[in-house]
Amino acid sequence: MLSLQNPLQATGVAELHLTDLGINLLIGLALSHVLGWHYVRFGQVLGNKAKMARVLVFISATTLLIISVVKVSLALSLGLVGALSIIRFRTPIKEPEELAYLFLAIALGVGLGADRRYETALVFVVVLAVMALRSGLPGGRVPLRTVLEVAAPAPAGAAPLPVLLPAVSGHCQHVDLRRVDCHGERFEASLFVELRDTSQLQALLDDVRKAVPGADVSLIERDHLE
Repeated sequence: MLSLQNPLQATGVAELHLTDLGINLLIGLALSHVLGWHYVRFGQVLGNKAKMARVLVFISATTLLIISVVKVSLALSLGLVGALSIIRFRTPIKEPEELAYLFLAIALGVGLGADRRYETALVFVVVLAVMALRSGLPGGRVPLRTVLEVAAPAPAGAAPLPVLLPAVSGHCQHVDLRRVDCHGERFEASLFVELRDTSQLQALLDDVRKAVPGADVSLIERDHLE
């Protein structure tokens, strides 16, 4: 008996429903924007959080598209493995928290791409709620540790430490003076400081500039020299 077979089934390729893809994409965009807002609101990093939040949306949507396409074909999935094996991601991830949000964005795209909408949304909401609660509890926020470098003119070789240290200590839980250099009329100091959160950075920088007029102030990456 002669039987007619769907060409897509004969080649091992299932049918991709554009309606389901559109629904998943809308859900993914909405949830990834929530993820970006959560990162800006509760993330404890020194980098540009708004820029990173926009990237999370693209990562989630791209992952959703990849999973939606490869799930309908075994050949496509194997080809994807080969293609990804030659890609090298060289963008450094300096904060472990950034990596956690990146994985959550990828997991969001994978779950929705696999048509697991309710399960993905449930886990997504629970994880963000737990992270927000831990951030708001006493001791839940990780102290911000960074290196503060100050360079300023020092007339007659006088080091402005008596005014610099009180200005820094007023905003920090811990201050450790690591290095002091006086070269002629130039004063340089490096301090390892610990703040409660990133919201205190601007006030710290403003007070240092007021205490040491004409100072060049810079912050080096978090957890340096720990």
